[in-house]
Amino acid sequence: MLLGGLIASALPRSDLEDNLVGEASEAAKNRARDAASRGFDVAKDAAGEIFENVARQAGTEGLTSEGLDSTAKDIGQRVRRVAEAAVTTAFEPDASTTSAGGGEHHG
Repeated sequence: MLLGGLIASALPRSDLEDNLVGEASEAAKNRARDAASRGFDVAKDAAGEIFENVARQAGTEGLTSEGLDSTAKDIGQRVRRVAEAAVTTAFEPDASTTSAGGGEHHG
């Protein structure tokens, strides 16, 4: 119905329409236009509320620019430690066995 009102308000009036319904037609178009405007405002407000809720939840989960930056640094440090352990294992196998196994490796 709202869509029909919008379409009707966009169409030019005909002479027949003016002669038959005149003011009633204009009033109906104005009401449809007002309803469409209110509907848009309601939809805009709802979208704003949804965005605020999503932003609030993202902040709670640490998904802010600051939180993501901190997480990226933490992941980078963890990857670096894993890479260092891999290099140590590759070039000094006894050192990794000793620290990981708790004893000495006899080969």
